[in-house]
Amino acid sequence: MTSITGVTNNYSLQPALLNKHSSTLSWLSTTMHWKSELAFFQKALDKLKQSTSSADVNKESEYYQNQIAFFTLEAIEELRKKLRNHESRLAKMLEARSEWDTQYYKEHDALMNDAFGLATNINTLTSALRLWTTKHMRQEKIDIMNLH
Repeated sequence: MTSITGVTNNYSLQPALLNKHSSTLSWLSTTMHWKSELAFFQKALDKLKQSTSSADVNKESEYYQNQIAFFTLEAIEELRKKLRNHESRLAKMLEARSEWDTQYYKEHDALMNDAFGLATNINTLTSALRLWTTKHMRQEKIDIMNLH
């Protein structure tokens, strides 16, 4: 495997590539955080659904569960796949000693835009979930600390 940190035995990474590598790894880490956060909210929704008989609450809960499923199973996984492929492309680029492959830079910028867009959508969802679950769990007297 090609090491892509600073100066290695065979390669000296351009600072721009090192920054791109770091941002890609940061987004990969962020996607794991999102999955964990959404799993927490899924547990909260499951607990709420078990303790309420309100059709309106169950309908809204199902909407949020569908959103969580979409982001967890599709959107986040798709971004993770793109990020891993992007990292593989960087490694291959370094092996071929073609650090100035302009297509990589364009791909990186587009990928970062995708990541920022997904981050905005997930932040909007988790903010709405935080408010909604807190309100309804208080009404049902569910202890949110026992969800882990």
